[in-house]
Amino acid sequence: MSNTKQTYNNESIKALKGADRVRLRPGVIFGSDGLDGCQHSFFEILSNSIDEAREGYGDVIEVTRFKDRSIMVKDYGRGTPVEFNEKEGRYNWELIYCELYAGGKYD
Repeated sequence: MSNTKQTYNNESIKALKGADRVRLRPGVIFGSDGLDGCQHSFFEILSNSIDEAREGYGDVIEVTRFKDRSIMVKDYGRGTPVEFNEKEGRYNWELIYCELYAGGKYD
């Protein structure tokens, strides 16, 4: 294995922002950049539905696996707030689905 970088010092360190950290290293978020990563994202979505139900915000979770091997998770929880977010200057649905670590369940 060859070393492509000769020096590793204070100037070598940088923080990736936003989606760049997923694009460069998808395995960190999803466990892999292949099929295993897709399966992991399914379990994250299912886990969110289970959390909603456990907290009393839903009582039905439907998981459907289609012939093309795609998967759909449908729950009867609170759903996703879609209104315009004045603080962020964007719609909440866009923040939740497009920005890492955007959400309202961190408090």
